[in-house]
Amino acid sequence: MTVGQVMDEVLPDAPFYEASGGGVTLSGGEPALTRDFAREILRECRSKGLHTAVETCGEVPWKSIEAILPFTDLVMMDLKHISGEKHQRATGQSNERILENARQLALTDKPLIFRTPVVPSVNDTDEEIGQIASFVRGLIDVRTAANKMNNGQSEIRYELLAFHKLAADKYPSLGLEYTAAALIPPSKEKMAALLETAKRHGLDAWSR
Repeated sequence: MTVGQVMDEVLPDAPFYEASGGGVTLSGGEPALTRDFAREILRECRSKGLHTAVETCGEVPWKSIEAILPFTDLVMMDLKHISGEKHQRATGQSNERILENARQLALTDKPLIFRTPVVPSVNDTDEEIGQIASFVRGLIDVRTAANKMNNGQSEIRYELLAFHKLAADKYPSLGLEYTAAALIPPSKEKMAALLETAKRHGLDAWSR
């Protein structure tokens, strides 16, 4: 699709964005992998007065994220683990670049929401959520210190997302094994306890 074709889909819903206080979110996949296309969509949305957001996993070169920031009002980014070893084991990928990109984002003036998908047996302990929350608290402190010199502070928030199985049926249709089939979504009580862990680190946090 061209940018124009995308905007033809987006703009008829503008009254809903205005009424709800919402806007347009680029998700994926990973929108930063097509940074030029994403940048132009975001630019067009901004020119029409639409609020813009981007969801990223952070596992892209910083220059790809940086390129789309001028036209982005909100960045949402996953933090699954602080431990590099555990992240590698769970995802097959290092988290070194993800954490560095999070640090770089903290030095910008963009509102940020860091999000952790809470997956049983992967990162659903007080210790693991506490480590992530401590990292995010550190990013808030870095931003606060930096903004003493540039008048103002944009918010950094934290969200816990409970694991679910909504995508389970897609795997067989693609001839793929659904390796999370035996996992049980965390209970409301479990999520509430982990949320309290995050809040103890002084975070503006919530769960769903």
